[in-house]
Amino acid sequence: MTISSQLSSDKSVELLEFQRLKNLSDTGAVETLAKEFGIVYVTAITRDGCSGCMEQKPLFRELAQKMQSDLGRRVHFANVHVRYSEDDRAESWESKRIFRHAAYPTYLVHVRSKNGVLEVYRAIYPNMEELEKQTRESLDLAKFYKDAA
Repeated sequence: MTISSQLSSDKSVELLEFQRLKNLSDTGAVETLAKEFGIVYVTAITRDGCSGCMEQKPLFRELAQKMQSDLGRRVHFANVHVRYSEDDRAESWESKRIFRHAAYPTYLVHVRSKNGVLEVYRAIYPNMEELEKQTRESLDLAKFYKDAA
């Protein structure tokens, strides 16, 4: 399986190679994901060779398109992709250290507050209905923190 088959060229999901984030601190990597107040940030952490990641990729993209159509810039979807091979697992271990996740695919929902980025939801391999529910429930929180800032 090639890396390019795992990466999305769809504009509804921003692609971030983990290599760009791995030299940041734990906080810095999360800060890179959630830049603005008032937006709910939904991030998928995936890696090469992950069958669950491949299975959920089109579902995640479909959810992103649907929610952005409904909510516009109030939601932002991203995919942090980790390079991995049986001979080189270092980037995967570094991702797990920085984002404190246990497996792939892991989904995170964040909002920005005046005190930094807050994690609202985290799940390994959730169904997309649950991810949508958690994202929609985070909209009021994002608005609250934007107004408070």
